[in-house]
Amino acid sequence: MIAFLYPGQGSQFVGMCMDFYFHFDKARKLLDEANEILGINITKIMFNGPEQELKETKNAQIAIFLHSMVVSSLLFEEGIVPNYIAGHSLGEHSALVIAGAISFGEGLKLIRLRGELMTEAGVHSPGKMAAIIGLSFDRVNEICKNVSSNNVIVNIANHNTSSQVVVSGESGGVRNVCEIAINSGAKRVVFLPVSGAFHSPLMREAQENFQNILQDIKISDAKTPIIANTSGEVIFEKEKIKEELKTHMLSPVRWLESMQKMCELGVDIFVETGSGKILKAMLLEMDRKRTIFSTFNVNEFDYTRRSLRNGSV
Repeated sequence: MIAFLYPGQGSQFVGMCMDFYFHFDKARKLLDEANEILGINITKIMFNGPEQELKETKNAQIAIFLHSMVVSSLLFEEGIVPNYIAGHSLGEHSALVIAGAISFGEGLKLIRLRGELMTEAGVHSPGKMAAIIGLSFDRVNEICKNVSSNNVIVNIANHNTSSQVVVSGESGGVRNVCEIAINSGAKRVVFLPVSGAFHSPLMREAQENFQNILQDIKISDAKTPIIANTSGEVIFEKEKIKEELKTHMLSPVRWLESMQKMCELGVDIFVETGSGKILKAMLLEMDRKRTIFSTFNVNEFDYTRRSLRNGSV
């Protein structure tokens, strides 16, 4: 069985999707349509930067979403379709569109608004995120609780692998957690280049405003089962999808559990569908027996489609 995985913020890069745009008519039409819907030349930012502008949450999230849409549409054209889908943080929105729960046009507008709301929240309630490498989830969670007991907001945002946990919250709290983590045996900590404390209570204002927007979005049952970030369980009913979206910005991304669930369900081929290869690296850390492809450029995409189409895996 095949699963498509959709990356989240941080996988953007200047020049992303440009080779697809000039190689495939379908990619060009989709990206031109996105420019028209948005009323901005997002492809210019994707192709040429500058990097700082592309990294802005309101631009990065759209760019990553569009890269995933392009690759997915080209894989579908080859007859390569997933049995299950999951997306990491922002990537869950890509997954919902590909699964047919939200239309492309509404998904694009929704992500644009999501990025703007999260940017505003980062200004009103500034914070940081950091990846802690080489310490268990339980130990990092214990450290967060101890630091938070002093009325400081800091919590686990992503449980990515057995040895990688991301924390999010007020800057001082995150730095304190990282310092204690290093003293507790963590191999290293990496502060993430993001504009806010995503998946933490500092996003509450953004989440509340996002819920108001969701009321005007048509959500349908998913045609392909999705493994949800907040639970690591399978969802496809529209009501469960709505509940997922209502709490998504504030809830931790349970990525390790999501990947374990896919393996339990019998998935043996994974395709990281879009920009970057971070999800591939995390999967390889978890299980090197699985077949994992990336599709962040045309060469990688060609290798993936030839391998899957010819049944050579």
